[in-house]
Amino acid sequence: MAGRDTNVGAKRARQIREELGLDPAAPLDCVLTLVESDLGLPVVIAALPAGVAGCCWRDGERVVLWVNGTHRPVRQRFTLAHELGHLRCSHDGAIPVETFVTLGGKTTDSREVQANAFAAELLAPAAGVADIVKGREPGLEQVVRIAAMFGISSIAALYRLNTLGLTGAYEELAAAIANGEHEATWERLSPAATGDAIAAIDAGDLPRLSPALRDSALAGMVRGSTSARVAAESMGCDADSLANGAASIGI
Repeated sequence: MAGRDTNVGAKRARQIREELGLDPAAPLDCVLTLVESDLGLPVVIAALPAGVAGCCWRDGERVVLWVNGTHRPVRQRFTLAHELGHLRCSHDGAIPVETFVTLGGKTTDSREVQANAFAAELLAPAAGVADIVKGREPGLEQVVRIAAMFGISSIAALYRLNTLGLTGAYEELAAAIANGEHEATWERLSPAATGDAIAAIDAGDLPRLSPALRDSALAGMVRGSTSARVAAESMGCDADSLANGAASIGI
């Protein structure tokens, strides 16, 4: 049974889908477009340290969502949805950077549980996942189909099925994925790649900043041509907050 924090995060995701007129069961093609264009939030996709997935930096009304662009597109999608979840769940700006532990669900921090639930519902809504399963026990093929349709990883798809109570073979399927057995299923099904703009960003494009940030002081800081203090003065935000936030993600 889902706990309070899981319900809170999922509810916020359903609300944002409703606000934007999105089908409550349909896949979200491009989370980057939703965040930047539909919601008007700036995003920085950069080569962050290996253990950092991303973060939600806030200083008053200023918000910048960060994503590690060296990770696989499906992981970047989940990270960005997770960071948006922090914002939509009204979490403060004192949230630690995201790691594999927090995004993998191995956390008891209520804020992270909410953000994970938000990301899961935003990217793979319960109604859409249930429609694929249709009340039957899903096998590895159904896990791969869900992952491909909703632009998430196979293990994330299995977590989703388990959280929704739609599988009774979680341990067996998790072991199969850990052994790489799902890879042959991917090759056989040959599903189309996600249409998210994130997937089109190459390592040579990093750092990739939202259009609204490209000529900003923050862009100079990301590229190493401007100090955090100078950038903060230009942006009118707290210098220590910006410097500490940048240091925490290796900028």
